[in-house]
Amino acid sequence: MEKYISAYIVTFYIYGFAGWIWESLICPIMTRHRIKNSGFLNGPIVPIYGFGAITVSLLFSANESYLSVFIEGAFVACVIEYITSWAMEKLYHRRWWDYSDKAFHVNGRVCLEGFLVFGVFSVVAVKFVQPYLLEKIMQHGLITLVVIATMLTTIFIIDLIFTVVSLTHLDERLDEFMKDIESSMQKLIDDVEQSKHSFNELMDLWKENDISSYHQWIHDKSMSERRIMKAFPALMNHQRKEEKQDGKK
Repeated sequence: MEKYISAYIVTFYIYGFAGWIWESLICPIMTRHRIKNSGFLNGPIVPIYGFGAITVSLLFSANESYLSVFIEGAFVACVIEYITSWAMEKLYHRRWWDYSDKAFHVNGRVCLEGFLVFGVFSVVAVKFVQPYLLEKIMQHGLITLVVIATMLTTIFIIDLIFTVVSLTHLDERLDEFMKDIESSMQKLIDDVEQSKHSFNELMDLWKENDISSYHQWIHDKSMSERRIMKAFPALMNHQRKEEKQDGKK
């Protein structure tokens, strides 16, 4: 039993690393964006891929039809992504990713495109990857697997703690910066009303000042915060949930 548990823990990190490769390297190359660490953690792992892959591997059998694994696996993965998005927004008061601009999305947390990708990944994991991985991993002894699983988990927990601590009060600091941006915009409007300069000239001046302020603000952040803001640009586009609710009242 301990051997199977250790084997599944190891596969969790393999899937998490594969997810990091997909998010940080393959997707940017396909969309012609800059390669970057797109994960929440500092290390090369995206845990949601590990949880999703292990979950569908445990829930579905390789003997099931491709269509069944595709639909059910995609649904389970989308549920995991939706819950993760909701939980992180509750914790940090901000939306970490937003699919509102994509077709057939659900509250901007999951979308049809993700459903299809997760479905394909589920079929590949359940039908091909997981049976092969378990067969290869189970060839190693119990002690070896326990040591590897323990080492990987220790590194994972340390990374998680470091990341969470470094992001304490991140939402408040982001709010302060966004308020500065709004104040600069209002100043621009006032200058337009009182100045003989053209709107385009004032806009150029505002952009120069705003971009300079932004880069200075980014420079003052910790390395972890800078990486997070680059990996999750949606953080800069959403006000705190409480402020949104107050504005609707």
